[in-house]
Amino acid sequence: MPSHRAATRAGLRFALLIGFVVTTGVVALWQARHGIPLTPEAVREFIADWGLLAPLVFIAAWALRPLVFFPTILLFVGGGLAFGALWGTLYSTIGGTLAGMLTFGIARALGREFVQAHIRDRFPHLHEERWGPGLVFALNLVPIVPVTAINYGAGVSRIGLAPFTLAVLAGLTPRAFAYSFFGSSMLDAGSWEFALAIGLLVIMVLVPTWLRQRFVRRARRNRKLNPER
Repeated sequence: MPSHRAATRAGLRFALLIGFVVTTGVVALWQARHGIPLTPEAVREFIADWGLLAPLVFIAAWALRPLVFFPTILLFVGGGLAFGALWGTLYSTIGGTLAGMLTFGIARALGREFVQAHIRDRFPHLHEERWGPGLVFALNLVPIVPVTAINYGAGVSRIGLAPFTLAVLAGLTPRAFAYSFFGSSMLDAGSWEFALAIGLLVIMVLVPTWLRQRFVRRARRNRKLNPER
């Protein structure tokens, strides 16, 4: 007979599948009925319709985003359009951190086999307790890195929830600001704000990429010095 733990994980897998299907269906039905294009302007209009509840709806959309694989860039830029650079950064950071905690919890609850084949093979250094949080921080900084995959990988690593959450929060904040600032200035492409936003995005790609390479090199060197770990 299967163990209680195995049965619990099987139930979680089933619940996750149902939640994914239902959430995806609702989003698809809404999009088909209202014909909402996947653009930052559409995100702004959708959020604005909620009035005073707009910040809460936006944060909730962020938190549930991993279940429907909605592009993060649309939420980042759309948040900047809807709320401005500062408030857009705050709301995106809160929602993005909650989304990271959700994916981390799902991966940890379902077990290592859920993501190991696709995540751990690509990012084997995530299992290093010492370097994992630093790598999560660096990868969350890079605008072009799919952080959902990283968060799932971290969920089956030895990283604790608290270090993981702090790493996501620290890495996501500058990324959220760069995109939100871009969104708040994109309607005036000839302004100095827009040029500055483009420069920030370029920096956000180059610097974290260098940091990631540095963390990977240190992790590999640490593993060579401590092969028993």
